[in-house]
Amino acid sequence: MSTPPAPLRRPPLLPLDLLALLGLMLLLVLAACWEPAPLLSALALGLWALVIARALRLRTAAMVMLSPFLLLHLSVMASLIAIESGAYMKEIGATGAPSLAGVLYPLLSLLFVGAALLAHGFWGRRLPAVPPLSAVPPAPAPWWLLNAALLLGAGTDLLLLAKGLVGGFPMLSGTDRFQFRAGTDVLTLNLLNLKIVIAAALATGALAARSLRARRAHHLLFGSYLLLSFLYGDKFFNILVAALVYAMPAAAADPVRLRQHAARLAPLVLTLLLAVLGATLVSYSNQGELSLAQTLERLGERVAGQGQLWWVAMRDNAQWLAWDGEALRGYLASLWANPAASYVFEHRLVAFYFIERYAPAAMHLSFLHNKGTVTPTMVFEAYSLVLMGGVGVILATACAGLFTGSALHWLQRQMLKGQVVNVLLPAYVLIQTFYLMAQATLYNLISPSAAKAYLAFLALQGLVWAWLRLSAAPRLEPAHG
Repeated sequence: MSTPPAPLRRPPLLPLDLLALLGLMLLLVLAACWEPAPLLSALALGLWALVIARALRLRTAAMVMLSPFLLLHLSVMASLIAIESGAYMKEIGATGAPSLAGVLYPLLSLLFVGAALLAHGFWGRRLPAVPPLSAVPPAPAPWWLLNAALLLGAGTDLLLLAKGLVGGFPMLSGTDRFQFRAGTDVLTLNLLNLKIVIAAALATGALAARSLRARRAHHLLFGSYLLLSFLYGDKFFNILVAALVYAMPAAAADPVRLRQHAARLAPLVLTLLLAVLGATLVSYSNQGELSLAQTLERLGERVAGQGQLWWVAMRDNAQWLAWDGEALRGYLASLWANPAASYVFEHRLVAFYFIERYAPAAMHLSFLHNKGTVTPTMVFEAYSLVLMGGVGVILATACAGLFTGSALHWLQRQMLKGQVVNVLLPAYVLIQTFYLMAQATLYNLISPSAAKAYLAFLALQGLVWAWLRLSAAPRLEPAHG
């Protein structure tokens, strides 16, 4: 008599080591409730990094897709440590002090990451896997479609180079980048702003390239694009985000190989980071006019700006339940207002709520200096806490994570298919999602102006699809009597 097979046991939702790390983070929160200190925030950041490293080994492709948002959260946590160590926040006219903000934010970040991984895995289990490009015979296509990414990258680089040679590069001429952007033409501005779209297109083209020479050409064009962006004064943070997006298709196609080559590529990556950091210091020193101490002070104030709104929201609005119905109605009304940015400004919503409440003169001057193109960052969690309390920020962060994970899975599938034109729309959605998490501007993602951009990308896809269908259709030969 044979014994029946043992029933299959479902794997645990979280490995024990991750549960232990989360437990330690909760203990840090309890310790901070008793006596907050910058050391506790630094320990929370260290535990967060361990959780992220473990998740990277378990879900490499998904975590690389999430890497731009991880970088965003990392900048906030580093900023909070500086703030709680006594950094001065010039835009709100306050000096930092120890608080719960630094130990709570890593948990909020992990909630976002967990929700995103949950959504990414959900779609991964329900949609058929995309076969590797090497296993799919290349379909006949016109040369311009096969080389679409190369054409886009070459055209972008040539236009930016020509513009810089004629009018001067802001980094080399000492021109303020915000003043340059306020006076430049729309084409140049869009080529600089759509970094994620251009990076995704070039990365997809490199993955689908049929020869090593073509793949290296994609790498060269992308590297040139980053260099030109830096000469135009783009921030180190934006350039690093574009580089992370460029790594997405390779990580999704072969995560094992990525892990194997990570150590070999680490020195090159570190060299590039140091080079960009050095150029950033030059930029903050007004091209060498300021001393090192003054430069570091300016850089420290900029770093403190990343987490200042979450810190001040935790100081003044740390309550579990809250509801500002009037502000929420105005926030939703901004989705169909035209233009939405003017509506948000007039009604003092999102970032302008904090500008109105905290040191409005200092923030207003900063906003005017930036020509209206930059507002205080990392507004999403802080504004959610102000409007809906602790429960509201938890729900908002979880919903944002679920949407982000779904959008990233969509982008990943299009990248793995090697279809450059079809990558443009999900990459653009990723840009708007990034803005949402940084500035809480939902109208960037859902509004009539956003819908116009989505329709433009869809129309482009439709035109390419129609061209391919018509090109593949059999031609009728005239009958001969």
